Amino acid sequence: MEFEFEHVHIKCHDVNLVKQFYETMFGAKPVDEGKVRNARVIIMKLGDAYITLSEPGEGELLDVPKEPREDVWIRYGIGHFGVRVKNLEDAVRELKAKGAEWIWEPREIREGVKVAFIRGPEDDVIEIVERRKGF
Repeated sequence: MEFEFEHVHIKCHDVNLVKQFYETMFGAKPVDEGKVRNARVIIMKLGDAYITLSEPGEGELLDVPKEPREDVWIRYGIGHFGVRVKNLEDAVRELKAKGAEWIWEPREIREGVKVAFIRGPEDDVIEIVERRKGF
């Protein structure tokens, strides 16, 4: 059995805001939109994977963090997801020009792997990673 990563699903308070963020920051393209359990769902393509955005469905309530995240950016559940770039420095310049909010400035975490982290529009965490071939 072989598995490939296919998508991440993000529940959103404001689907339009989140959709605009992924279009602007990463060039993600909406490929489908509809309703599931009376909730608006937007599927966006980013590279070879997809990001599914949705409002709460019937009977679902999205928890709002009681305390601001501030410097704490690891929580239970999915801590973050990552997007790969060929050149982290170029990606950082572009994302800064677009107004990205930085959680962790770029750094090499081990030989051949550089990372940075930005905050998404609903306090989600996105890793930007450059991996040298073989890492």
